[in-house]
Amino acid sequence: MLGLFLAIVAFGQGLVILSGGIDLSVPAAIALGAFFTGFFANEGFPTPLAVGLGLLISSLVGLINGIIVCSTNFPPFIVTLAVGTIGAALLLGVSQGQPGQNSPPELVALFNGELNVLGAAPSLVMLIAVLMLGYLIQSRTTFGRSVYAIGNSMKAARIAGIRVKFSTFLVYWVAGIAYGLAGVLLLGYGSGSDLNIGNSWLLPSIAVVVVGGSSISGGTGNYSGTVAAALLITLLSIDISAAGFPEGVKQILYGAIVLLALLLSKIGGGRR
Repeated sequence: MLGLFLAIVAFGQGLVILSGGIDLSVPAAIALGAFFTGFFANEGFPTPLAVGLGLLISSLVGLINGIIVCSTNFPPFIVTLAVGTIGAALLLGVSQGQPGQNSPPELVALFNGELNVLGAAPSLVMLIAVLMLGYLIQSRTTFGRSVYAIGNSMKAARIAGIRVKFSTFLVYWVAGIAYGLAGVLLLGYGSGSDLNIGNSWLLPSIAVVVVGGSSISGGTGNYSGTVAAALLITLLSIDISAAGFPEGVKQILYGAIVLLALLLSKIGGGRR
């Protein structure tokens, strides 16, 4: 199941990296999606509406990222770090430091074994659906092809008639929605949320994208490779935990993967 969440987060991060950027607002967007879905559900809103509002709020992180990145020359990692920090601070203020929200029963039922889809676990069905949808968006749509072109050469993309700023804006907005969706599902998986629910997903989201074959400099990669890497790293993470190693070992592994990707990009003449 953790592979499902990582695959969803990595879809958003993968789009951003494919376009030549990097997104450090992942933890805030995940936490906002989880917190506000639980908040609205606990206030009596129907679960579908609560989920929709949670996704809307988390998507604002991506929307703001996209607007600033497209309208300035600021590096994406600086923009997303700043927006993510502001989002986390606002969440802390709204929640008044309370630990989180309870999950609506409908979301819990997706992961506690009560439901099945044609005999299959909902998490497996969702993983297959995410893989298919992510592949189609990245590889079979005009938007996806535009992202590849922008990551390869922004100047060439403009000459080819691609609306570079609009496509880049969409990249960050869609990414924000993906992070929010992961937050909503994590809310159901854990039967509740806390303000730090997204903190452990930033480095893994970058690591699986590069392990899956994407260039950290943008322009190359595919989502099927990202999903395969998400499942592989999830299994490795489980093995590390089963062997009794502390959580920090996983973070060291993720950080080492990202550093190696940066080194290989530098050696290969990649740009940032």
